[in-house]
Amino acid sequence: MGGLISCVDDVPPMQRLCYDMTPIKSRSLPIVWLVGPPGSGRTTQSKMLSENLDFAHIKVAELLRNEAEKDTDRGRLINEALHHRAKKVPDSIVIDLIKEEMLTTSHNCKGYLINNFPKNSKQAALFIKEIDDVDAIIYLVCDVPVMVKRKQVQSEGRLDDDVIKKMIATYIKEVKEGTSKLGSKIEKIRGNEDPNDVYTKIEAAISLRVSTKTRIKAEADYAQEFGSTISSLTSA
Repeated sequence: MGGLISCVDDVPPMQRLCYDMTPIKSRSLPIVWLVGPPGSGRTTQSKMLSENLDFAHIKVAELLRNEAEKDTDRGRLINEALHHRAKKVPDSIVIDLIKEEMLTTSHNCKGYLINNFPKNSKQAALFIKEIDDVDAIIYLVCDVPVMVKRKQVQSEGRLDDDVIKKMIATYIKEVKEGTSKLGSKIEKIRGNEDPNDVYTKIEAAISLRVSTKTRIKAEADYAQEFGSTISSLTSA
C-alpha cells in the first residue's frame, strides 16, 4: 500500500489520510461501477462478474458495516450514521474505505467492480478526483413488478409491496443524482431476462468500453466533466 500522511477534510474533528494511489493509476486496470435497484439482479450479476472477469469485488455497504464494528473514531462515526436515519456517512469516508480496499487488492486482480456506488454526485466526483476515472457504469434496469416480486421472495414475504416500491424509487433517485454528470459512461442493461443472458450483455458492454476508453487525464478535463462540482470540492 502507498504511503500515508495526514490531511484535513471537511468532516471535523476527524482527519483524513492521504493515500498514494500510484499503484492504481499506474496499472490502469478497468474500473466499473455497478448500480441497480433492489430486485434488479445486481447481487447475482456482481458475483458472476467478479468471478468470471477476476475483478476485485468492492461492496461499499459491506465495507461500511465492517468498519462500523471497529472501536475507532471512524468506526464509531459510521456506526452512529448507520443506526440513525437522520445522519449519513460522510462521502469522504466512503471514498477512503474504497481507496483502502482497492490498494489492498491491486496486486492480484484484473479490474475493479465497485458495487452499489455512487449514491450521490459528490461521491462520483471525489472518486474520479482522488482515485481514478471510471470506465463504465453498468445500470441494471428492470420492470417494477418483477423487482417487487423478487424482493418478496428474498424477504420471504416480510416486506410489504409499498415498502419495496418506496425502496426502489429512492434508489432510482439516488442513482440519477449520483451519475447525473456521467451519462456518457452509463450502459443500461435490462435485468428482466435470464441471469446468464444479462451477464453476457454486461460483459460485452464492459469489454467494448475498456477497449475504447478515453479517461479523464488532466484537471481541465475533470473540470469540464463536472462543472461546478469541482469548485465546491476544491474550496471545501
